[in-house]
Order: sequence, then C-alpha cells, then structure tokens
Amino acid sequence: MYVVKSPLSDENLKTVSEALQGALVDLVDLSLVAKQIHWNVVGPRFRSVHLQLDEVVTTARGHSDTVAERAAALGVSPDGRAATVAVGSGIGVTPEGWVDDAAAVSA
Repeated sequence: MYVVKSPLSDENLKTVSEALQGALVDLVDLSLVAKQIHWNVVGPRFRSVHLQLDEVVTTARGHSDTVAERAAALGVSPDGRAATVAVGSGIGVTPEGWVDDAAAVSA
C-alpha cells in the first residue's frame, strides 16, 4: 500500500490535521444545512434567500474539496463521512420543517 509522507514534524502534522479535519467536517455540514434550509425556506424574501443559499452550498462544497485535498497532500486521510460529520460538526442543529426567510438568514 502506498502512504503519503508528510514533510511536517509529527507535532505540526497533528495540529494541521486536526484543523483541516475540523474545517472539513464543518464545511460538509454547512453545505447540508444550507441545502436543507434552501428546500424549506418560505416567506416574502423566499426567492432571494433561496438563491443565496445555493451560493452558500456551492462555496462550501468547493472549499470542502480544497481542504480535503490539502489534508491528503499532507498524508492525512480526510474523513467526510456522514457519521463523522454528525458527531464532529460545530454547525448548529437545522430547524425541522418550513423555515421563515428571516430565520433562514439567521441560521
């Protein structure tokens, strides 16, 4: 099996890998939360909030890919699995059901 060897010291690699993994988990969850709210937003500002949430999803997914690839390049296996995201995300709980446009923006 081929293993990527990091140029960083073990101590620095641990710090960097924890930061990258934390960012990855939050970015994956952010994209999921934004899409969930996107599907459920209602109210007079529906259209503008709906479209902006798509931009958030696109940006979060792009950055999550960048973070994961940087981790892999340093020899750290990125973990974006659903179970990992569920237990490790710092993103708050998404409201269930319809979400008022003002609450969507706050979320």
